[in-house]
Amino acid sequence: MKMNSLSRTHQLVLGALMGAINVIFALISSYLFAFSLIIMLFLPLASIIVAINIDLKFYPVYLLGTLTLALVLNLGNIDNTLFFLLPILTSGLAFGLLIRHKVPDILILLIVSGVNFLTLLITIPIINLIYDVNFLQVFASFIGFNNIEFGELVLPSILTLLAVMQTLITLVIVTQDAAYFRLEINTEEWPYISLVNLGFSAIVTVLMFFNHGISLALLFVVILLSLYQIVHLFQKHTIFAWSTLLATIVFIIIGLALFENYTSLPYYFGIIIAVIPVVISDILWLYISRKKSEAKNEGTI
Repeated sequence: MKMNSLSRTHQLVLGALMGAINVIFALISSYLFAFSLIIMLFLPLASIIVAINIDLKFYPVYLLGTLTLALVLNLGNIDNTLFFLLPILTSGLAFGLLIRHKVPDILILLIVSGVNFLTLLITIPIINLIYDVNFLQVFASFIGFNNIEFGELVLPSILTLLAVMQTLITLVIVTQDAAYFRLEINTEEWPYISLVNLGFSAIVTVLMFFNHGISLALLFVVILLSLYQIVHLFQKHTIFAWSTLLATIVFIIIGLALFENYTSLPYYFGIIIAVIPVVISDILWLYISRKKSEAKNEGTI
C-alpha cells in the first residue's frame, strides 16, 4: 500500500473504515476514562494511515465526518469527544504530511506535539462555552489536589507532556513497524537541532522571569531535546557521549545550587544551564565529523 497508490474508491473505503474505528473507540472512551488515555496515545495511527494513503483533498471530509458522527452519537459527552478525538485527527494529518515530505523524526516529534498542544487549547474555549465552566481552572484544581496555585503552575507542563507523549509513542510505533505500515520514516539526525535547543533555552530564560508555568513547560522540551542529542552522541562516540553526560549532570547540580541560593527564581530552572555542555558537544562533534569527511574526500581525489 504505497502513498496515493489506492484508487479513489479504495481511498474512500479506507477513510470510512478508519473513521468508524475512531468513532467506536471515542464512544468507548466516554465511559472508560483510563481507556481514553490509551486511545489518545495509540489511535492516531488510524489517521496517519489515512493521511498518507488518500488524496489530501479527502482528508477534511474524513476529519469532519468522523468528528460530526462522534459528536452526534455521543451528545452526552461532547467534552470528551472534543478533548480526545480532535487532537487525534489533527495530529494524524500532521504526521501524514511530514512523513510524505521526509521530514526528520525529531522535527516530526516537535511539530506534531505543537499541533496537539494547539488543538487542545482550541477545544478548551469550546468546552467552556458549552458547559459554562472554566475547564483550565477545574483541571488545575484537580491536578493540584485542590491547591490551585500549584495546579496552575504545572498545568502547562501536564498539557505539554500529554501532547509530547502521544506523539512520541505514535512515532516510536510507526518507526518500529514502518515496514508493516509500508511507511518510510526519516531517522537521520537533523544537524540543526542544537540551534532549536538554544532557541527554546533562550525563550525559557526570558519567560522564567514572567511566567513560571509556561517556562516550566518549555523547559521540559529543552530537556527532551538534550536527551535526544545525548542519545545520538552515544551512537557516534561512546567516550565522547559519556563525557557529555557527566558534564551535563555536573552542570545540573551547579545550576540547581546557584538558583536555590543566589536567585529568587524557583531552583528547578537551574536545569537550563545543563544545555551548555550538550550543545557544545553536539556542535563540536559536527565540526569533527565534517573535518573527517573533508579529509576523506581529499584523500580519494
